[in-house]
Amino acid sequence: MSLIKRIIYTAAVLLISVSAYATHNRSGTIRYRHLYGTTYEFTVTTCTKSSSEADRPELEIQYGDGSSDTIQRTNIDLITPYDVQINTYIGVHTYTGPSSYIISIEDPNRNAGVVNISNSVDKVFCIQTELIISPFIGTPNNSLVIEDCPCPEFACLSQLYCYNLSAYDPDGDSLSYSLVPCRGEDCLEMSIPAIYNYPDIVGGGNLSIDPITGTLCWDSPAVPGEYNMAIKISEWRNGFYVGAVVQDMQLTVQACDNNAPEIADHADTCVFAGDAVSIEFIATDPDAGDVVTIYATGAVFHLDNNPASFAEESSANSVSGFFVWQPDCDNASNTSYPIIVHAEDNDPGVQLADLSTFRIKVNIPPVTNLVVTPTGNAMTLNWDASGCNGITKYNIYRSLDSTTTPDNCCAAGTPAAMGYVLIGSSTTNSYVDNSELIVGNEYCYLVTAVNASGVESCVSLQDCEHLNFEIPVMTHVSVYETATGTGKDSILWSYPKELNTALYPGPYNYKLYRSDNYGGGTETLILTTPQMPSIVNDDTVFTDVTLNTETIPYTYRVELYSDNLLIGSSMEASSIFITLTPNDNQIGISWIEEIPWANYSYEIYRETPTGSGVFTLIGTTGSMGYTDTGLVNGLQYCYKIKTIGQYTSSGIVNPIINWSQEACASPVDLTAPCAPVATIDGNCDLEETYISWTNPNNSCADDVTRYNLYFAPFSGDSLTLLASFSSDLDTFYVHKDRGSIAGCYYVTALDSVQYNNESVPSNKVCIDNCDGYYELPNVFTPDENSVNDIYHPLLPFKFVDSIDLKIFNRWGDLVFETTDPYINWDGTDRESGKKLNDGVYFYAVTVYEIKLEGLVPRSFQGNIQIINSH
Repeated sequence: MSLIKRIIYTAAVLLISVSAYATHNRSGTIRYRHLYGTTYEFTVTTCTKSSSEADRPELEIQYGDGSSDTIQRTNIDLITPYDVQINTYIGVHTYTGPSSYIISIEDPNRNAGVVNISNSVDKVFCIQTELIISPFIGTPNNSLVIEDCPCPEFACLSQLYCYNLSAYDPDGDSLSYSLVPCRGEDCLEMSIPAIYNYPDIVGGGNLSIDPITGTLCWDSPAVPGEYNMAIKISEWRNGFYVGAVVQDMQLTVQACDNNAPEIADHADTCVFAGDAVSIEFIATDPDAGDVVTIYATGAVFHLDNNPASFAEESSANSVSGFFVWQPDCDNASNTSYPIIVHAEDNDPGVQLADLSTFRIKVNIPPVTNLVVTPTGNAMTLNWDASGCNGITKYNIYRSLDSTTTPDNCCAAGTPAAMGYVLIGSSTTNSYVDNSELIVGNEYCYLVTAVNASGVESCVSLQDCEHLNFEIPVMTHVSVYETATGTGKDSILWSYPKELNTALYPGPYNYKLYRSDNYGGGTETLILTTPQMPSIVNDDTVFTDVTLNTETIPYTYRVELYSDNLLIGSSMEASSIFITLTPNDNQIGISWIEEIPWANYSYEIYRETPTGSGVFTLIGTTGSMGYTDTGLVNGLQYCYKIKTIGQYTSSGIVNPIINWSQEACASPVDLTAPCAPVATIDGNCDLEETYISWTNPNNSCADDVTRYNLYFAPFSGDSLTLLASFSSDLDTFYVHKDRGSIAGCYYVTALDSVQYNNESVPSNKVCIDNCDGYYELPNVFTPDENSVNDIYHPLLPFKFVDSIDLKIFNRWGDLVFETTDPYINWDGTDRESGKKLNDGVYFYAVTVYEIKLEGLVPRSFQGNIQIINSH
């Protein structure tokens, strides 16, 4: 149960210090309401210090589209005992078209002394709202209402404080709530923790907000003072974000002495449109003599059509309030209506309050009198039309076999959760399902009513039926013998036990057809039975011979004739065909089935020993696959499976048992070992890279025999094979003699040469070259004495691909240039070839260093002094 909402102090408690600054902003918000087209009304509410000199009869609002306006104050609500007032400003703006707009108002400054805002008196007060206008979110466009204004708000030290803005969306959008930092200059969120901290960080206790109901609670604040926080109310339409309002609010924490009233909570409920609802809420106060007032807020009290009511009541110590409503069909909704019940006492020192959140959902009454009637190969559904006006369609759901439908609409899940599938819809109160229904199965149906807003009723009671048994039903296609030319299939079907013999008096006969590869081949008539005077006979069986059952699955169907007139055909049914997939010490078994009945169990048999003709059960599964493990690579194993299934309707053989063909295979190692784990190190002076890796045989494998090492000199390149190692014990490599240690590597593990399975790559490891290995001297003596006659970099240098060096005299003339990292300049001018005069020359050089990311330029400048002794 939520507890303290608001504390209203008497004048005796107004000893809280008040800043002498002309600052005033305590809290505020910007709400929006759609008027028409792209025109919106914006209502700005601020809570300010009444005695402040910085009163604002008007405010400048930024509409988020590059335009602004000065909006006038339309109302002042003075709360005199606390030196605060609620100011209301209203503006209207028309936007040019769809977009996301940030609406804001910025006003200096906040009041002084806010505990969780550093030097709050110097911080700009800003409130912000986001409005999204989009043709994709439907109509009506966005509006958001906040019923309560937190001005002022008080909490008691070491007690639970709870508060709710009582926000709702008149468009029916969903709302979510979160705490965000308050905003300051340029309407940016204040930085944490330099400027702003959430109240419980500095004030102790635990601050939280319910993201669904919006109830804010601060459990046991420990530090007195004023705190600011911001609640972001986000709008969602059909799962898409469509806007947000941020409420900046201030809360004063103070020592106080009173016990809050308590509301007896009610569980959420749902009702049908048309039901009369009267729910009593009782609030009691433990303090003798305290008068308790009870009232409620929520969107349900502001509906344009048929709003609910909750009369405010007051009474000493205990009070009752009644939520009263008789919702109609237009009030039905896919979401619940939240109601917040408030109870406040009138303690002479401090007034405390309690909150109770209650949700009510209004459902369209379920469709009644659903009747399902089999008609030929279809099901005809009829039901009573909904009593609600505005029903645009009925959804029809189907399930194979019956399920339990809850009596309580509130407890009912969705049709999908009940195992039903949506198969169609109808604008009338009837529907014909002719979607390849199968004789022998029972089909169950549910119907729901849907109005123009997409609100779907509770599900009807289910009704189940099966098609009349007027045609033959296939029950068995079983492989009797596996061979490439002498294979045999055994085919069985049930005679039509509900055939109208007055309409079809006989004589009767069957025609059986076969096709290859699950109906993909040409259909061939393989059997025409003699004519029979009676349809009542034993289920018919036929053995099809001279088949290739080893590699081909066969499909069969049977037709029934009365005096050479076709009555109807069964559904197709195929033999179960298994496929074997060898792997390391195991064989995977998979199969395909195309049958009108449903198999629910598969028994796997293996020939033991191979060649004996004796098959032993090794496993059972309910899924379409099985893996036989613990086998020996290279040995042959043979399998077949038995399927067990049924039709859901009675009167047909149950269970239905069929066999697959026999298939043989030998396991082979196709499984790669697990990958090693690589590490890397290097030595720039020696220009060596060291790669090491783990041996998977010590952890996750048992068949690694060798490794491959892959390499790329740069991080963006594809790695190619660098070296191979013939032993699983070779787990270290030195990469050298390439003028760089930079590069990326990974290792793979391989099993035996016979199978040659290679693991996925190990983790990729990379290393980069060291910095700063290329430097230029600043003195050069080209005097032909064989000492320092040639200008070159300080040696040795490393990891340089090329350079771009330019040397200039003091007049800026270019005297030498090269791309050779060794330079090898003899001190002559590039044009004349003559020795340059003594003096200071200047250079600019770009060194292209070999790095992991590629050739990286490094530029620097300097001077060179040339000294000639002649």
